[in-house]
Amino acid sequence: MAAEFSDLSRLFSLRRTLQALKVHAPPQARLLSPLPIPPPEHLGVLCGSFNPPTLAHVGLADAAAGLDQVVYAVAKVTVDKETVTGVALEDRLLLLLACTAGRADRGVALVNRGLYVEQARAFRTLFGGRIKLTFIVGMDKLFQILDPDYYVDRDAALNELFSLASLMVANRGGQGRQAFTKLLDRPANRAYRLNVDFLPLPESVAHLSSSGVREVAGCSSGTDVDVPPTVARFLAETQPYASAVGSHAPSGRTEAGDAYAVRLALLERLAEVQEWAEAEVDFAALVRRATAADAVGRALRAAKSGADLRTLIVSQT
Repeated sequence: MAAEFSDLSRLFSLRRTLQALKVHAPPQARLLSPLPIPPPEHLGVLCGSFNPPTLAHVGLADAAAGLDQVVYAVAKVTVDKETVTGVALEDRLLLLLACTAGRADRGVALVNRGLYVEQARAFRTLFGGRIKLTFIVGMDKLFQILDPDYYVDRDAALNELFSLASLMVANRGGQGRQAFTKLLDRPANRAYRLNVDFLPLPESVAHLSSSGVREVAGCSSGTDVDVPPTVARFLAETQPYASAVGSHAPSGRTEAGDAYAVRLALLERLAEVQEWAEAEVDFAALVRRATAADAVGRALRAAKSGADLRTLIVSQT
């Protein structure tokens, strides 16, 4: 496993940030990347599950013109996707930070709420009330934002949202400018038309989806999917979406089943002994050892606590 995916200090730091951000607290956003100097006057926020980050996410950020910075925002709770499956939130944040490293015009943030009006409040609090805020979304998300089923009082929520932010809406699959215009021409939506701009994307990007990438990645080495190079390396090494199990499974699988689940279980145990683990454990080597189909691998996978795992690791050195 590459060092960029096995830095325990960074993984534990991301884990602590996730644990500290409470979903029932007032809307909050935490910036995980350096704040550019000078701070952005017009901030774009691209919020998604990023399970995993794809070239569509990159294409959306690149196509959004007139913004000083685009922040990829991960919601701790995503509307309609409350159960976390696939890549763990720590790893999604890790991948986004790796993909945006060295770019002052890109950032990564974590938010504790799923509704855009709540996220708008959170980013206004984080960056200050005078910043211009634009959410970058796809057509599927625009339908959701305008759907009254997600609100107690849709008009009050949308009036607040558009008093705080505007939208850039990209074509998504077969939903293009015509669908965009038709949706905003509905009587209930016309009041918001001036706050929403259409963002045309090439069809080669617009058709991509994280679910499609997950399906392809689950049946391949992870190197031939539509994701940034860093994400491709992560998928190839950890295979979080692999579906086969047993002795005839791809190289990322073990007799225990899911090698990615082994990674997460080890991280969970090591979090109980963080100080020692950060100083003494080579996490990449430990994951390789724990996914081996031998007695030592089985013992490492079976460790019930951080103390048990530490004892096993020390006994092997």
